[in-house]
Amino acid sequence: MTYWILKCRTCGNTWRLNVSYPLKKEFTKLYHYCPFCKKNTFHDILEYVE
Repeated sequence: MTYWILKCRTCGNTWRLNVSYPLKKEFTKLYHYCPFCKKNTFHDILEYVE
């Protein structure tokens, strides 16, 4: 399974987002729900794992 590793800019935790869409082509940062902060925050896109 392919996934992206994201890092929350608020809490600093990293987690996996299970999508195969090429995020880095379209985005430099992503506004998404953080499972640790329990709210929508900005995330840095770190890497793509196949």
